[in-house]
Amino acid sequence: MSGCGRLHHVAMAIQDRETYDRTVAFYKDVIGLPLLRTWSRGARHITMLDFGNSILEIVFGAEGTGTGVFSHIALQVERPEEVDAMLERCIAAGCTLSRPADSVQAEEETCGGGRPTKSFRLRNGFCTGPAGESLEFFCEY
Repeated sequence: MSGCGRLHHVAMAIQDRETYDRTVAFYKDVIGLPLLRTWSRGARHITMLDFGNSILEIVFGAEGTGTGVFSHIALQVERPEEVDAMLERCIAAGCTLSRPADSVQAEEETCGGGRPTKSFRLRNGFCTGPAGESLEFFCEY
């Protein structure tokens, strides 16, 4: 098992649409983070912005409380099956499973410049770490 290599993304849970839109615009237009992708899943709307060496994920309708809360830390793994292995490893170390591993097929929404929509697949799962932090193991494949 290879373990985790690097930080994949940090997520912000936004509870109202106006704040979500302002937050996305701020990080894109004021801070200058390039847009990687946006997509929706049910009532959730997700925007990922490029930090260069990791991603800022801004989520409308996610778990979490308050406005602008960093809701979890995501660690990238190389293969989808490593999501499950890392969750098992954390549980064995005393962590609590908060969302079992699941694979998702999502349709990317059109980004600026008229880039066509495409689909992508990811596998992720969550556990609560030793200090109460939320950890996500994430693999896009």
